[in-house]
Order: sequence, then structure tokens, then C-alpha cells
Amino acid sequence: MKTYDFDSLKFATEGLSGGACTVIQDNAALPSFMVPVNQRTNAQLFEGGSQKTHSAFMVDDVEYKRFFMSKFVNCVINGRAYSWPLMDPKAVINYDDSMAACNAKGNGWHLMSIPERAVIDHLIYKSGFVPRGNTQYGHSHTHTYEAGEQTADESDGSGGRRTTRTAAGSGPATWFHDGTRNGIADWVGNVWKWASGMRIVNGEIQIFVGNLAARQVSAAPESTYWKAILPTGALVNPGTAGTLKYTKDFKIATATGEAGSTYTANFGNITAASGVTIPEILYELHLAPKAGVTHQGAFWINNEGERLPVVGASYHNTSGSGPSALSLNYPRSLVNTSIGFFSAFMELESVI
Repeated sequence: MKTYDFDSLKFATEGLSGGACTVIQDNAALPSFMVPVNQRTNAQLFEGGSQKTHSAFMVDDVEYKRFFMSKFVNCVINGRAYSWPLMDPKAVINYDDSMAACNAKGNGWHLMSIPERAVIDHLIYKSGFVPRGNTQYGHSHTHTYEAGEQTADESDGSGGRRTTRTAAGSGPATWFHDGTRNGIADWVGNVWKWASGMRIVNGEIQIFVGNLAARQVSAAPESTYWKAILPTGALVNPGTAGTLKYTKDFKIATATGEAGSTYTANFGNITAASGVTIPEILYELHLAPKAGVTHQGAFWINNEGERLPVVGASYHNTSGSGPSALSLNYPRSLVNTSIGFFSAFMELESVI
């Protein structure tokens, strides 16, 4: 990146966006364009939610006033992740390497967490505006006149070429999470985004407490930070009897049932198994569909072994795309041209 004046860039970004966007430097003194997201309670985010502060703003039982989400799907420069406009999103990167590129930026930087993703999704559905994106080879699958700038392509199978990824933020305002260019670009489509702080193991739903991902705690397979969930909402050690699982028939149950990989066209098709109560924490983390919300996005699951989440869908998922799109189909080792990531940031020294 060419030499720049950080204070001038920050002042201009905040001034032109009315404070909706800012610029944050990392430990290499390079900037990322970020969107601040202020603290909310569950009651402010979804119908029936309690007055509990949302998990995205809780780290080690301390409340934080905000987190910052990347404005653009990240690129990687010298091993660090950056939220820069009009770059080819970094793809062909696995879960651990995505996390490492975020953590390398310094204290407070981390791979976007499932709690942070949930806040953005809840705000989208509360607002009534659902973003579109590059969901059909460079275009919106519902509004095909909407297109981004091509940064990658592939064979179309007929002797020609077709667009895959598009430059971060190059689409219209409808491709930003709030329908304005002050929002987060490519929240839906372009590339799937790895998300931290959640996984399934043989169908068992496991999460971090609060937003511990912001502390860069270990997300290794054997990490002791992983916690399973009882129907009461209590967090317990993985493997405890009676914890909540996703089943192959799109139920949230206390037994995994038949093993394998499958798909349903809408996240909203997930329901509670007979006799099971879905606790608030699953609605809070947007891991269970809230009644009364018209969810957009499909749900994929493989309940064999460890599976890490990717969210938001990619350039080829068409009607399966949307804020609720969630795939729990892949191991952490997967690399693919359609999977990238967002970094996020928390001012861990700045508490309420």
C-alpha cells in the first residue's frame, strides 16, 4: 500500500460516512475500513429476547460497548488480513489460516465470530431490508442487472468463461448489509465466510462462552474453550449427556440420529425435536430460526466428525443465498475458491 496519512484517512472516512465507517490500524501500521456495531440486548434484536446483553459484546464476563466488523471481505497482505475496497477477496484459505491472518494483526483482531454475525443478521431482519449480492456468477440471481467487477473466473463447461468472485464492494448499494454504501459489503454472496466460536462435532452444537473469539483463544479441535449446550441453555463440557445436536432431518434434538450430509432450502426449516425446547442462546446466535422472521438462505449439515461454519453463501448459491445461509458441511482443512472471511476487532481495553 502506498504511503498514507492515517489521521486524514480516518477523519475523511468518518466524516463522509457520518461515523458509520471508520479506519483502524493494525500492528503493521496499515489500515482496515471497519463498521462499528454498538451494544444491543437480545430484546432489541429479536422478538421474545430477554434484556440480556447479546453475547457478541461479552468477553470474560465484561461488557463492551461495541465491536467493529470489516466493511469488505478481506484480502491478505504479508500474512495479515485487511478490509480494503475493490480487492479480490482472499479465497482458497482454510479455517485455521483465516484465523491466523486475523490474529496476526494484533490484540483484539480476530476472525468474525458467530455472535458477531448473529447481531448483523438480526439487525438486517429487524430493518426489513435484506441485502442481495453476487449469488449467480457475478450477478444477483434475483436482479440480474446488478453486477460487480470481475476478479476471478472459471470455465462455464461449454468452452467459455464465467465470473466467480467480484471485487470487494464493487456491487451496488443493495449488496451492502443495510442497503447503503456505509454498510458492510458482500454480506451475502461473493464468497462464503468462515466464522469462529462455533462448530459441530458429530452433530453436537459447540460454542465459545460469549465472544471469547475476540481474545484469540484456542479454537483447536482439542481446545477446552468449546462448550456444548443443554436444552436449558446451560453450557457444559462436550459429550455431556442430553446436549443439543443438529440432526440430518433438520431437527434440534438431544440425539444425533442418522449420520451423513444433507441440505434444506431454507434455514427456517429447522425445528425442535419432540420434547425439546430451544433455548434463547440458539436464537441469540442465529443458530435456530426465530418464528415470524422470513429467513433467506439455506442450511447444509454433515453430522459426522468436526465441522466448522461458513456463512452468507457464495457466487454460485443462487436461491440458497441470504443472511441466514449456514453451512456446517466442511472440515477446518477445506480450501475452495468460494470461501473467504471477514476479520473483526474489539477494543478490549475499552469497557463500559
